[in-house]
Amino acid sequence: MKEVHTAQCPLCGGPNHCALAADPNATECWCDSVVFPPELLARIPEDAAHRACVCPRCLAQFEESQRDPHSASDPQSG
Repeated sequence: MKEVHTAQCPLCGGPNHCALAADPNATECWCDSVVFPPELLARIPEDAAHRACVCPRCLAQFEESQRDPHSASDPQSG
């Protein structure tokens, strides 16, 4: 199984700004207040599912692509 870095987005490899990955004593994270669409979560590689958070940038790009499919790049392509 491939090593999963919990502080990296499993889609783009960039920092995911996960408070829980940065501080084991953290009780909340930015992602607690957002909803991740199932279609975006389905893009996460199986070995990283439920182990690393999607970053705010990939979430925003995905949401933009759903509003206008021609205006945003695919979050998985970085």
